[in-house]
Amino acid sequence: MKRKYYFVILLLVFAIFLSGCSGGGIVTPDPNETGGDFYLCENLLKGFYTALSNQNFALALSYCKSGGATFKYVNNLWNTAQQYPTFYTTYQVFNICNFSYLGKYVRFNYDKSWTIHDIYGVTYNTSYSYGDLILFEKVYGEWKMS
Repeated sequence: MKRKYYFVILLLVFAIFLSGCSGGGIVTPDPNETGGDFYLCENLLKGFYTALSNQNFALALSYCKSGGATFKYVNNLWNTAQQYPTFYTTYQVFNICNFSYLGKYVRFNYDKSWTIHDIYGVTYNTSYSYGDLILFEKVYGEWKMS
């Protein structure tokens, strides 16, 4: 009789253990869902401008589709940085909005500012750009800036 209760209790403990493992964990957005793609592309844009602010042009290029407009833009910035090594630019992205699909692309608008500095601590002008359009395209299963 005691052996029977032992197996019943063991079965109940096992059932409780299995039910506790079936959920309640960290929920991440599904990249195949609309919200997931937009979330990923927004964070890729922020990472792109962080890499540019840190003058990590190789990392910034990794966010871009090879041969795309942003790829050419980063290469031009890299060439400029080599010609004028005492100057650098920092970027800030804000007000990201109007997410939508445009065929195979994810598109949205964003506002940004950029400030030019030199290595001697002088800050020059800050410029603002509003309503910039960006397109992301999937390349080999990863979102890249077009």
